Amino acid sequence: MSSRLQLRTLYLRPDTTDPSREAGIVNVSGLLHEAILRVCEQGFVDERLERDRSLGMIILGEMNWCDPGNLVLLHPQDPRARRLAGFFLDTALHDVPLDTLCARAGLSRRTAERAFQRESGLSPAQWRRFATLSEGLVRIAGGATIEQAALATGYQSRSAFSDAFSLVFGFPPSRAGKS
Repeated sequence: MSSRLQLRTLYLRPDTTDPSREAGIVNVSGLLHEAILRVCEQGFVDERLERDRSLGMIILGEMNWCDPGNLVLLHPQDPRARRLAGFFLDTALHDVPLDTLCARAGLSRRTAERAFQRESGLSPAQWRRFATLSEGLVRIAGGATIEQAALATGYQSRSAFSDAFSLVFGFPPSRAGKS
């Protein structure tokens, strides 16, 4: 992990989950976070108790209802596109235009667009923005202020960073550091 992390593990009986659902990321809502903390404090859920049954239903309901959102950034496998992605991740190159980075990676902008779309579902510009804002998210989760994250990721103002962040992740950066 690239920042401070706390881990809680819940074990669910197979008959309580949707067997068609694949493993994946769960965007933890405030309600789900608090329910998980409560179960971890107790150590278990006793289905004989109404309160515990309700707590279990909240956890399962939140896990099934929540949308993972835009939390996963797929890296391209094409060697030239992977090189371009590496340039996007280099903070020293935040201000270098996309066309210049494409040329450095040895591909045209159109070839980069096709490769990124095919392998990540995003255009190079979208991928770059997501990667940059993900770095901001990691910095905030690690204790940086929103202003520090904005400047470190190439944004000139807190408001521009906050607007882009909210658009990509679906929540404001002020919520990113909360656990």
